Amino acid sequence: MTAAIYLRISDDTEGRELGVKRQEDTVALAIRSGATEVRRYSDNDIGASTRSKKRRPDFEKLISDVEAGRIQMIVYYSNSRLTRRPMEYETIISLVERTRVRLVSVASGSIDLTTADGRMIGRMLAAADAAEAERLGERVSRKYQERRASGLHHGGPPVLGYLPPDPDKGIGYMTHLDDFACKAIRKGADMIIAGQGLTAVMDYWNKEGLTRPNGKPWTFRDDIRRILLRPKCAGLVSHQGTIIGEGGWPAIIDRATWEALSVLLARKTEATPDQRIRKYHLSGLIRCGLCGAALRIRHPGPRRQDQYSCLKGVGGCGKIGRNRKWIEDMVSAYVLQRIEIGFETPSDHVADAGEKDRISEQIGMLEDRITEARTAARAGHMPMADAGAIMADLRAEIDELKRQEVRILTTERRADTSKDDLIETWLTDDPVQAEARNLIARKYISQVLIHPLPHGGRWLPKMYPADSISIIPV
Repeated sequence: MTAAIYLRISDDTEGRELGVKRQEDTVALAIRSGATEVRRYSDNDIGASTRSKKRRPDFEKLISDVEAGRIQMIVYYSNSRLTRRPMEYETIISLVERTRVRLVSVASGSIDLTTADGRMIGRMLAAADAAEAERLGERVSRKYQERRASGLHHGGPPVLGYLPPDPDKGIGYMTHLDDFACKAIRKGADMIIAGQGLTAVMDYWNKEGLTRPNGKPWTFRDDIRRILLRPKCAGLVSHQGTIIGEGGWPAIIDRATWEALSVLLARKTEATPDQRIRKYHLSGLIRCGLCGAALRIRHPGPRRQDQYSCLKGVGGCGKIGRNRKWIEDMVSAYVLQRIEIGFETPSDHVADAGEKDRISEQIGMLEDRITEARTAARAGHMPMADAGAIMADLRAEIDELKRQEVRILTTERRADTSKDDLIETWLTDDPVQAEARNLIARKYISQVLIHPLPHGGRWLPKMYPADSISIIPV
């Protein structure tokens, strides 16, 4: 008789499989029950409750082997190790009825699912195990909610910028900063605010030797975006995309910088990593003056120049097409003019100073109200759940003020970038700088509309009327 011992534990954060190893006294029980061969099936760090979404590959293989007649007995530690799902237990009952496989448990005793009473007891145990798992999930959810409302983290994967936990050195989870990684992250944030792109940050991190958590170099811009926009880096507690409050761990970047990055790096569409790499510095800005659709670059052939065209296949009218170089030259001249004007009249800082103070004062008042709600909850004067809801509402009120702060902060940070550096970046033809050039263009341009040319004759680029293009400023 061949016996299968099935081992499972829901949570193994250290990955040492100590939980499943403690269940291996099932081997002795299998031998005592008359097994001549013992096969091991183990699903470590995988839940079996109705709330778990992970597959259990070894459990599925076990069922398959029983169906194939390779297993005659299943030995497990307790009923809850086998499954916590009543519907899944019905599958086991059906399996026993079809194959006559024996079920033997170390802690739950032997259950004969070939009898009505045995099936009743099995179903009762499965229902009890499911209820226990659901109650545990509810308690954990409430505990997490309380920790978020109190400004405490509740674990998670390693966060770039913090030293890994080391109890021997007194280092806990996110208690000590990694100076090397923090320096690179802060520099990357400053590069974004100064008008450079995610590709430039990725190149900088790879050059400096800052690797991904798995030790490999950075290859996708979206990974850089995810690191810079992680609320934990700014010392913030978040839940399902909403900022709950401030955490009790050291921040890598300040709140104002993180808010600025949230605006500058907001992703407009979902796409694959390959699709997110920007190829053209004016993509998304050039639009059809008739239907408003974004114009796409077409490559007619080796003997014809590239064009911006309104394509019917992507929702356009198909009536507008214009020489690419002419459009880019017109836009480039406009941007260079705006850069010159911007550096000649640096009066925005003076104009924004009073506004910045007013915004900071309002934000401070709202932050004080958040502190009061948190203090009341900690003192027991208010339920933690209510305090969390109040703080979430107050954060929503702060959002618009923070967006206004972004504009002021961006102006101040970009003042550190010289006019020559900005112009050099704008005029480069390096494809790697397409993202940085797009950010520069969007600083001055809302959109560029291309209008139809007058009918009659063949139009050469040097003959295009000036009013066939409209550059709409920000």
